[in-house]
Amino acid sequence: MIPIISSIGKMFEGLSSGTGFGKIGIAIGSFLTAFYSPIVALLVCCFAFTAVDMFYGIKVACKNKKKIESHRGWKGTLTKIADEWTIISLARLLEWSIMGEQGVFVLTGGITVIIALTELWSILENLNTLNPNGPWKALGKFLKKKGEDYIGSEIELGDDNTNSNKLDSSAS
Repeated sequence: MIPIISSIGKMFEGLSSGTGFGKIGIAIGSFLTAFYSPIVALLVCCFAFTAVDMFYGIKVACKNKKKIESHRGWKGTLTKIADEWTIISLARLLEWSIMGEQGVFVLTGGITVIIALTELWSILENLNTLNPNGPWKALGKFLKKKGEDYIGSEIELGDDNTNSNKLDSSAS
C-alpha cells in the first residue's frame, strides 16, 4: 500500500511541477470537476434550450424583416447562459453544502426544469409566429392549463395587447 501512495505522491509532484501554484491549480481543478461532473447534463440541456430559442428568435426576426444585431443575439444569449450557469451553480452549491457530494439534485434539477420550460415557452411563441396555423398555440394553451392546474393558480404570461404573436393571445 505504501508504494502505491508514494507513486501517487510522485505523480502529483510531477503534474504540479513541484510548485505551490501548481498544487493549488490541481486542487481547484479537482474540486471543480467533482462539483460540476454530476450536473453537466443539466447544464448542457439548459444551454441547448437557450441556443434553440435564439435560433428561432432569429428566424422570427428575419420573417418580420427586422435587423438582426449580433450584440443583441449572441451577447444576449451568452449573458442568459452565464446567468443560467450562475443560478444552477448556486443551487448545486446549496445542495452540496447541505447534503454533501452525493446529495439528490432536487433543487438543481428543479431550477433547470423551470429555466428549460421558460425557454420552451419562448420557442413555442416563436414557432407560433412562424406558423400561426400550426399546433403551437394549442400546445401552449395546454401547457399553460396544466401548469395552472399543477400550481393551483393562474399563470400571467403578459399583456395580450402588446404582442399579438404570444401563445396566450386571442389573435392568431
